[in-house]
Amino acid sequence: MPANTKYLTQSPWIKFGRLSAAILGSLIAAVAFHLALAAWLDPAIVFGTSIFTIFILWTGLMLVTYWLRKVWQVWSLLLLLIGVSSLMIYLN
Repeated sequence: MPANTKYLTQSPWIKFGRLSAAILGSLIAAVAFHLALAAWLDPAIVFGTSIFTIFILWTGLMLVTYWLRKVWQVWSLLLLLIGVSSLMIYLN
C-alpha cells in the first residue's frame, strides 16, 4: 500500500536539507563528539573504539533527523552538538 501523498513533502529544498542533515551533518556531529572525547580522555582509547561508536552515534543522529518535524530544528540541533564539541576541544 503506497504512502498517502498529502503527508509527503513536495519541496526539493526540504528534501535536500533533511538528507544533507542526515548524512553530512550527523557524521560531522559524531566525529566532533569523538574528537572532543579524545581531547579530554586518553586519545588511544577513544580512537581505538571510535570506529564502532561513531557508526552507532551517526546512525542514531540520522534517525533523529527524520524524527524531528522541521528541517531548521534538525540543523539547529546538529549545529549545537558541533558547537559544544568544538568548545570542549577549544577549552582543552
